Formats: sequence, structure tokens, C-alpha cells
Amino acid sequence: MEYGQTIPIIDNFFHITSHRNAGAAWGIFSGQKFFLISIAFIVIIGIIFYARKVTDKLTRIALGLFIGGAAGNVTDRLIFGEVTDMFDIQFINYPIFNTADVFLVSGAILLLISTYRETKTQKNLT
Repeated sequence: MEYGQTIPIIDNFFHITSHRNAGAAWGIFSGQKFFLISIAFIVIIGIIFYARKVTDKLTRIALGLFIGGAAGNVTDRLIFGEVTDMFDIQFINYPIFNTADVFLVSGAILLLISTYRETKTQKNLT
């Protein structure tokens, strides 16, 4: 696909759109490739060390999704200098995103659920 080209999957609802993002979420830190790659590597290494101590299955899945999402975006930055985005939800005017972003957001949601469950369990024990 050419940059900017869009293919409607569900008209005015969901499109596949060719887009590039030289920054992080919503384009913040645009053009800061080295900084974003460095942060991603630090986060990935930190999560790997932290995950070795985690026993909760849901938390481990969440951390795996974080690692996968960060690794996907870092790979794009290393190869192309920017992240390739394609999922365009038009009915809410949401920024265009990619599969790695889905992994990161899913990991965050699962981590919130896991933390809530753990807090609830701890509260019931006291």
C-alpha cells in the first residue's frame, strides 16, 4: 500500500490505512528514534527480570504481551526508522495503530485485572 492509502473494511467504521509514526503513542517524542529504542530495550529487559519472579498466570500473560508489543514496535524502528500503523477505527476518530499496540494495550488491561484480583484477594485475607 502507498502511504496514506486506505482500504475500507467496514465503510466509515474500520479501514486499513497505510500510516507511519516516527514517535510513540499519538506521535509524542516524534523523531526521537534512539531514545524510543533505548527505552523499549530497558523496559523489555526489566520485564524479563520481573517476570521470572511472577507466579500469577494472568500477570505473566500480560507481561508477555508487553514484551511482544514493545519488541514489535522496536523491530519496526530498527528496520524502517519508524513504526508502521494500519488499523484505522474511523467512527471514534482514534489514532491509527498496529498489532504491537494491540498487544501493549491488552497487556495493560490484563495487568490491571490481575492487580485488581490480587488486591481483592489480599483484602479478603485480612
